[in-house]
Amino acid sequence: MEDYIIMCPMYPTMTSGKVDKFLVRKGDKVKPGTAVAEIISEGYFTLLSEVEGVITEFYVMEGEYVEVDTAIIEIELAEPEEK
Repeated sequence: MEDYIIMCPMYPTMTSGKVDKFLVRKGDKVKPGTAVAEIISEGYFTLLSEVEGVITEFYVMEGEYVEVDTAIIEIELAEPEEK
């Protein structure tokens, strides 16, 4: 199953941001708190993953402006470990 990392607002009035640089590549494993992209919007921010899994797709390119709440990275979710 997949999930998405979205462009989250970094401050209350943020409506869009520029993806300056991705900090991950396809196939990289991420977990909550992993830095995935550097965002510019009235400042310089680091976008963090909120899910655990493997990067499978990028929906935008570095240098593109993206509206808040837009999916920018697709993640194949990690399977829960059986106990």
